[in-house]
Amino acid sequence: MASQAADFVNAFSDPRAPVDASKLDFSEGSLHLVDQVLEDFYQRQAALSDDLHFLASAYVFETARRQFGGRYLRGDEDNPFVLVIGEPDFRVGVLAMAKIKDRTVNGPEDNIPFFYAGIEPLVERRASATLT
Repeated sequence: MASQAADFVNAFSDPRAPVDASKLDFSEGSLHLVDQVLEDFYQRQAALSDDLHFLASAYVFETARRQFGGRYLRGDEDNPFVLVIGEPDFRVGVLAMAKIKDRTVNGPEDNIPFFYAGIEPLVERRASATLT
């Protein structure tokens, strides 16, 4: 996932890119830039390519893994990969892949920073939950 997340950042290295790659620093705040990219797809009603879907998902996953730890597991058709945080004491499953796709289809109601903000309270409570 780390190399795909780096590929996401590199995809915006061109000075004409819609976001500044130097600000894609794997911080929680940088997820606003990811959301901005996905908002563009929503507004244009354009399909998100499989490659960009995977790269954007990897960036969100790696942002969470760097902050909270965890490991990747195989998921299902909608979420081929899942980040599981907190084992063995608790399990927070982060299903970012469907959320990335939903953001381009449903718009702001599937806001990525809002989704991500739901992780920390679950980790603090040591709750076993799935974040979708």
